[in-house]
Amino acid sequence: MSDDLFGSYEKSTINFKSVAIGVAAFVVLVSAVYGAVQYFKPEPPSVDDIVAKEIRDNTVMLLDYQRFSGEEFRKQVLGRGVLHNYIKVNDEAFFSYPESDDAEFSEFAAKYFVDPSKLEFGKESDGMLRIGDYKIPASPQAKWFFRTKLANIRFDPNQTLSFPYPQTDYSLSMKEINNFMNNSVVYGGRLIAQQGERTNRPMTVFANHGIMIAKGEEPSLKRLTDALLKDVGPDRETRIQRLVDFVANEIEYSYTEAVGRRETLKRPNETLMTRNGDCSNKTILLASLLEQIGEEYILLYCPQHITVAVPMGNFPNENKVDFEFDSKLWAVAETTVRGFQVGRSKVDRPEILQLVNYVQDPKSMDIIYDVNSGEFLKFL
Repeated sequence: MSDDLFGSYEKSTINFKSVAIGVAAFVVLVSAVYGAVQYFKPEPPSVDDIVAKEIRDNTVMLLDYQRFSGEEFRKQVLGRGVLHNYIKVNDEAFFSYPESDDAEFSEFAAKYFVDPSKLEFGKESDGMLRIGDYKIPASPQAKWFFRTKLANIRFDPNQTLSFPYPQTDYSLSMKEINNFMNNSVVYGGRLIAQQGERTNRPMTVFANHGIMIAKGEEPSLKRLTDALLKDVGPDRETRIQRLVDFVANEIEYSYTEAVGRRETLKRPNETLMTRNGDCSNKTILLASLLEQIGEEYILLYCPQHITVAVPMGNFPNENKVDFEFDSKLWAVAETTVRGFQVGRSKVDRPEILQLVNYVQDPKSMDIIYDVNSGEFLKFL
């Protein structure tokens, strides 16, 4: 009996030496696998890589919506190339390039595309260049027609663009454009304002213009205002008038934007890059420039019009285009009239500027005051 007991015990005794060897082997195996995974694991993107990707995506968006960027922007960021369309759902960007020799096109492709071999070229048929369902007319301006994926496009994230004006240049870097596009340097907020419900008239909705105004100390606009005011002394009214002159005289009034079926709201840099804007975008630009010099202002929403008003101060009140708000008299700084002199110039339809419906100080985000009801508007 005892022999059986002892024999049974010997068979079940743990061999610690074997276990130790097995554990050691397992640890070595796990370490080897972990080391291999870490070795072959791709490096996480750096901050510069993330910013470069944002710049690429936003530049493609601006090229695709040229009314927000303009032809000068295209030439500076894409040379002779043209982006015809970016179809996000398919992740397909369609480009063309004008007549040129192979060497020039190869240089272009190497500069703007990560892997030029991934460009898919269209074929000509019946006077059209076709790639899949997309086509453009064949012409000397489009000798090369091709498509590629967004990830295959690249732009120089350190490039600086320059837009000459008679008084000075407006310059901004790709990183500064990116900060406008991600709305980090504008006030932002909710887009659609809703008038309070009234029983005697239908509900009114309109765009909240204050969301597009740049905050103070935005670098590109600060450089612009400093250049515009470099020969102007400390006189407040003279400084404001110089900025009004710039927006009124050097930014072309856009009738296309004014009569469009949809409101086109541009950030101040977009108005400067395209050199045009309707009352909405001229107002946004002037307000953004006033922000850079720390000047007080409000937005006046009038019937089918919007404008900027500044405290009357020492401006003359000869034209009687003024507005009383918050126990203060404000002078209209109208940017759609060339040569407009604050407090002096008359306008064709002064009654529009006197029929103010809403007042907004963009620093107070998402607050628009209804002067008729005394209420603050709701937002959708």
